[in-house]
Amino acid sequence: MRAVGGGMAGDRVAGVLASRRDQATQRGIDLAEHLTPAVTTGDPRLIESLIANLIDNAIRHNHPDGHVEITTQTSGTQVTLTVTNSGPVIPDTQIQRLFQPFQRLAPDRNGRRDGYGLGLAIVNAVAQAHHATLTTSARPEGGLSITVRFAHASHPNLQHRGDNYARLAT
Repeated sequence: MRAVGGGMAGDRVAGVLASRRDQATQRGIDLAEHLTPAVTTGDPRLIESLIANLIDNAIRHNHPDGHVEITTQTSGTQVTLTVTNSGPVIPDTQIQRLFQPFQRLAPDRNGRRDGYGLGLAIVNAVAQAHHATLTTSARPEGGLSITVRFAHASHPNLQHRGDNYARLAT
């Protein structure tokens, strides 16, 4: 197994956050991170794509003076990544549709037409490929909270799969 993350490749979540700070600042969105060590196994590039899509969506579908909070943690046999954002109120009945390709809420919900409705479909596909659990809830005050639960890299079922390690946070 080849270790990916840490010193050489860097921490996946922190790397994506660093590359998105300017965009968030330009849109008036505060990025808050609460990163604790979290290592899973899988394809590091796909997991980084999942992280990037979650953060990009949280910034894109937000409002000025909004916020995005990113949390990583390890609990028992699971590693979790949670991205929570402010933004428009999303009806509970629309959440699952957003995970299908080319699905978006009304294009004028945030005054822009950026994006193609693929971000959460990619997140869903990467989560499924890594046998991760995806939980999404609409926040009553607006925005979403999305949690991805991966198996921890030390989980016995993952030790013999030959996957790479993906360090979400150090």
